[in-house]
Amino acid sequence: MNKRLEWLLLLALAAGGIFLWYRLALPRYQSIDLSISQSKAVDIAKTFLKARRGVDIHRYRMAVSFDVDESTDRYLQKTLGIAASQQLVRRLHYDLFCWVVRFFKEKQKEEFKVAVSSATGEVVGFSHLIEDTAFRPLVDKEKARAFAFNFLKTTFAFDPARFIIHGEDVKKYDNRLEYVFSWQDKDVDIPWNKSKEKGRAKLLTDVTVSGNEVLAFDKSQFEIPDGFNRYVDNLKQTGQNLTLIFRILYLALLTIAIVVVVNRKHQVVARSVKPFYVAIGTGIFVLMALDVLNSYQNLLFDYQTTQSLGDYMVRQFIENIIGPFFIAVAFALPALAGESLRFEAAPQKKDRAFLSTLLSSFCSISIARQIFVGYMAAAVILGAQAFIYDLGFKYCGVWDELSWLTQASTSLFPAFTALAIGFQASFSEEAMFRLFAINLFKKYGVPTIIAVFLSAAMWGFGHTGYEIFPMWFRGVEVTSIGIVMGIFYLRFGFMCVIAAHFLIDSFLSGLPYLLNPRASFDFYSSLAVITLPLLLALIALIFNRNTPEKPLSIRFNPQQQFNYKLLQELCASKTSGELIALKKDLQRHGWDAAIIERVFENKN
Repeated sequence: MNKRLEWLLLLALAAGGIFLWYRLALPRYQSIDLSISQSKAVDIAKTFLKARRGVDIHRYRMAVSFDVDESTDRYLQKTLGIAASQQLVRRLHYDLFCWVVRFFKEKQKEEFKVAVSSATGEVVGFSHLIEDTAFRPLVDKEKARAFAFNFLKTTFAFDPARFIIHGEDVKKYDNRLEYVFSWQDKDVDIPWNKSKEKGRAKLLTDVTVSGNEVLAFDKSQFEIPDGFNRYVDNLKQTGQNLTLIFRILYLALLTIAIVVVVNRKHQVVARSVKPFYVAIGTGIFVLMALDVLNSYQNLLFDYQTTQSLGDYMVRQFIENIIGPFFIAVAFALPALAGESLRFEAAPQKKDRAFLSTLLSSFCSISIARQIFVGYMAAAVILGAQAFIYDLGFKYCGVWDELSWLTQASTSLFPAFTALAIGFQASFSEEAMFRLFAINLFKKYGVPTIIAVFLSAAMWGFGHTGYEIFPMWFRGVEVTSIGIVMGIFYLRFGFMCVIAAHFLIDSFLSGLPYLLNPRASFDFYSSLAVITLPLLLALIALIFNRNTPEKPLSIRFNPQQQFNYKLLQELCASKTSGELIALKKDLQRHGWDAAIIERVFENKN
């Protein structure tokens, strides 16, 4: 295809992808409003405890988490559909997302939690956990109910005409009584199917009272039918089964990669690329380990106060860096194996691996071109993903979770988490499923189209653990994306798909802040992350060295030099037919592919 025509086609496809994502995907994400930043939410929680509860917050440690009401989100999507559920959430001013600020003491049960709306800054929930033996004055139920009712009326302008009594429970402790009162909104009653036996979701407001103190309250909370929760748990089994199958296949691929690396560890290609991939693997480990520190609030929020805080944090940190270590190793092995297999399966397609670049320079027009195409590939894939989801919503009863939008938000620097996620996923997954898997299949005679499909399917159904229902749909969606990735890999190169994968993951991880420019620092830092590949491309263009590729023969060790000269002499008197047969025989017996290629390159 004409180069200019190809670029025009790519630009058209990228523009179409952006349009599809804007029209089909963006409306799903507009329910998240981060007008209230993490630091602002913490200030609101502290003010609430000091002014309304008289708590000396300086005596407590603090942790904060960004939370999403997953059960309500999935229930409303399933029963009402996306558009109608978003309309209901807006009409009710219901907070699907909120900051939860926790105040606690080491080895003490008493603690406070304050839920702050991420959209308005209103305190929408609170709990005060106290010892079972703690004393509170005894009051009767009528007084406690009146106290709870007045609290709601004063705090939330509670309108009794809209509500009916839903439940009244009492729990007796040694030195107090706790009353839990809940009111149901009369206008909100959502069945999850036509049968009443399956249950109905109700919107509740509840208050827990003991003595003259409100121990807990929720401004509004959906009560989801147990039948629906059981239905969802049953659906999750499909994802767990598919994930188990993927893990078996992944382990098989990783085992093959180990065998390939061990068998070729002394060969020229493996020795030439090893330092680079070890460095990238080390970078993955360091980034993910630093992100554990960056996300320490998540660890602190889950701390159980029955144990030493110091011991808990050390143990959690160690446990959380073991995973990154294995991810780094699991990246390096397929990468090294993939480089060797690519050299054998497609020696002329140098942009499908990094060997050629390492023998010349990363500051080249070729690398810049691949990164630019990576941006267009990311736009195409995001548009395709939005289109696939739209078909799923309309015809397959698909509904998805919004919980992944919160994965970076509790971090000290959300953009750093987006960077770590994008870097780790792009290098490790593309090395395994594009560089290694496709070249492995092609090496053993699998047609290219089938090699692309198989690698995409293995990658795609490894994502079925994500809570998207029905869970098999996630496998179909990511497999489709994997096919597109495979096409871009074969046509434009390895750096192209790494850049595209990085951009997609870092963009989606930073999406809550990219959609909320009012959180200025997090907005600009998230924007900076997705411009990093562009910066690398510009550096490659500016410092383009046009460095000629160094021959692999300069990396031959004495034994390989001897084998090279021996093979040269052996080939000197061979006819072309005999040379072809000899080459196949040498490859079959595991001779170093670089020596074979060097000899036959000179012969030709």
